Amino acid sequence: MPIVERTTVNIREEIALMAMDKRYSVSEVALKYGVSRPTVRLWRERYRKSGRSGLTDLSHAPQDCPHRMSDELEELILAERRRFGWGSKKILRRLADDHPKLDLPGRSAIDALLRRQGLVQVRTRRSATVASPFQHRYQATHSGELMTIDHKGQFLMGNGKYCYALTIVDNVSRYLLACVGLSSTRLSEAWPVITRVFRAQGLPVAMQSDNGPPFGSPVGGLSTMSVRLMMLGVRPVFGRPAHPQDNGRHERMHLDLKADTTRPPGQNLVIQQKKFDAFVHRYNVDRPHEGIGMQRPANVFTPSPRPYPRVQRRAEYAGHFETRIVSDGGDIKLNGRRIFLAKALQGQVIGLEEIDERLFNVHFFSFNIGKIDESKALFI
Repeated sequence: MPIVERTTVNIREEIALMAMDKRYSVSEVALKYGVSRPTVRLWRERYRKSGRSGLTDLSHAPQDCPHRMSDELEELILAERRRFGWGSKKILRRLADDHPKLDLPGRSAIDALLRRQGLVQVRTRRSATVASPFQHRYQATHSGELMTIDHKGQFLMGNGKYCYALTIVDNVSRYLLACVGLSSTRLSEAWPVITRVFRAQGLPVAMQSDNGPPFGSPVGGLSTMSVRLMMLGVRPVFGRPAHPQDNGRHERMHLDLKADTTRPPGQNLVIQQKKFDAFVHRYNVDRPHEGIGMQRPANVFTPSPRPYPRVQRRAEYAGHFETRIVSDGGDIKLNGRRIFLAKALQGQVIGLEEIDERLFNVHFFSFNIGKIDESKALFI
């Protein structure tokens, strides 16, 4: 029997027909196909109205364009731009003065013409108040589920150079997974440490950090590290800005670390690392911890059962998703419009799930990272 390929329209038709069957609720259809309830209603109503033809992707371009400029008028506008280098406001005023009988377009039409001709620089709109999609508390219940990560504040060693201690802790058992002295807070130094912990102890469900570099983004968006975590199936979790209490257990460990290893500090990174290693052994093996019923972290901790992958997996999305490759500038093109997502996503494939007219959920691997409002060309 030949294999029949299920197209996007076929899947949408199945959704619509099942939703029209009174034996099934909208919620049941949504659960079966892995879509939202608004999506189910959308395809059901389009199918009722137009049949299969209503299930294809609709163009959002206008049916006609009564304000389309003639070739002569376009050339007149372009000549003004090339001559003076001015924007649409000044061009429009000059044309109105010199050609009072011309039916002139609005500024937006002139701006669009200049953009098409490459005569203006298109600025990508970035919001300074974007809220991270992962800025919330994660309540872990068992060891290996949640790791917390932080840089202890830098301090001078005996040789006059700064040391930045990177620490990783299992949230439930308080087990100190890593304490490594680095020469900076750059991700290029931190990521190998994170990778070693993941390989040795398995992948957590989530990793919590503050919003500072290299963990988060200054404006609350996605960072390179959070993108790498999601590619491994690890949920990034960020504390609230200026709220260190969100990672209070980790901060209390840092107080002990500072007292035991920096007074006095080591002469250099090699000697300082020996002090860190001794502290890790005392903290995990020798010291009873009040937060876990006076047990020792080494006796409570169990690694995560999720192994570190040998080969990086590729993003896979449901058949009804539209996919886009994020540009080097961090944006995608949707129905002719450029929409900025995050610079950290450059080169990655994301999935778009239409949940309402011109409204999309944005997926990256198994994570929903936000929404796109196409009418405003905005990632929210």
